[in-house]
Amino acid sequence: MKSKYLLHPIQTVKAARVLFSTRLGMWKFANHGRRRFKDDPRYDLQNVTDGFADQIHRTDDDTELLERICAAYSKAVEQQRSAPKTYMATDWWEQVRRQSLGPATQALLTRNIPTLRAMYRNFFRNSCSTGLLAAPFGMAKAYFSGNIKDVHRHFYLSHVLYRYDYWKEQTEARFPLSHLYGPGIGNPFGVRIDGTHIHVGAEYAHYCSHRIDSALAPGPATVAEIGGGYGSMAYYLLRDRADLTYIGFDVPESIALTSYYLLSSFPNLKFLLYGEEALTREALAKVDVALMPVFELAMMPAGSVDATFSSHAMSDLSTDALGEYLKNIDRMTGDSFFCIGKKQASESISDLIVRKHSSFQLVETRTSGWHSHKISGAGVGGAAGLAASTMFEQRFRRQRPHVRPQKLVQESERKAHA
Repeated sequence: MKSKYLLHPIQTVKAARVLFSTRLGMWKFANHGRRRFKDDPRYDLQNVTDGFADQIHRTDDDTELLERICAAYSKAVEQQRSAPKTYMATDWWEQVRRQSLGPATQALLTRNIPTLRAMYRNFFRNSCSTGLLAAPFGMAKAYFSGNIKDVHRHFYLSHVLYRYDYWKEQTEARFPLSHLYGPGIGNPFGVRIDGTHIHVGAEYAHYCSHRIDSALAPGPATVAEIGGGYGSMAYYLLRDRADLTYIGFDVPESIALTSYYLLSSFPNLKFLLYGEEALTREALAKVDVALMPVFELAMMPAGSVDATFSSHAMSDLSTDALGEYLKNIDRMTGDSFFCIGKKQASESISDLIVRKHSSFQLVETRTSGWHSHKISGAGVGGAAGLAASTMFEQRFRRQRPHVRPQKLVQESERKAHA
């Protein structure tokens, strides 16, 4: 009992020190940005105020969509109990579930549509996106109260302009600013520049989409993503790439949110959610998007995708889980595997591929500048903002000639006769 009362003030002092250090870093970065972009016409604090304004415009009846998501989530949670340990959530995600996702998971399991609708229509700004999105340094009140202090606006605008300039550099200025626009689903926050709302993380998501698209051969293509968050990268890839089939794998909570985001963004595409049909080659040939819990990786048909992509999701896997994921990636991927993650995880992936999946060859590796101090200075995007360690981008390619996935052959034939 005595230690309990001694521990509390110590923890309070530590928390206060962390908060002070965080605020000091924010203040320093805000002043740095103010000097760096002093004469830049984009550096207008009103851009931040406009970017954080509420944007909930939906008035349509999405009951059927939400019912469908709830049904898929309940089936995934039930089946997950008997899935192999290698597909279980990491300790970090289990902590997120316990501390922040209770209201969302309860609404999903009980099919409380009004509650779920209210959360999902505002997911950029509430707890159901914890671990995927966050206000800078978690200061939701400071940024979402409607009256953002100048120091916070200087800080956030500096962060976005650094990211935007880095995006232009990495994409060789091929795209106009307007290409970063999003669907507006979930009440996104960010900045508004020259009439374009740049929601949080848009630059990185579009960059990843561009990198994947550039590596694909012309014509129909199938891309699988492991750990897609709420679906931001998938949105850009589906928006900009014709004849694309996208297959997303993640923990059930993230897949549910991704389902809402993409189903709302692309009402005319054909979707397959978990439990609606077995994950077969024939089922994939009939749809544009399939969204599955991660344990369904084991059910993917051999050679059914052209490229597999993962950003950060594989960095925290155990050695056994990493081996299982790579086994599935090797089996289902016909051409290339592109991953972004922590240095240690990247080295482990390379080592495992050399030893056990030698038909893949490392063709490109680079340090990821998205996680430098200036590019990720605002700490936005959950775990990405805390990534102080070096990150790597790696692309592996089959050494043997690429055999076009049968799914794509079938899809091309179907479209040719349509």
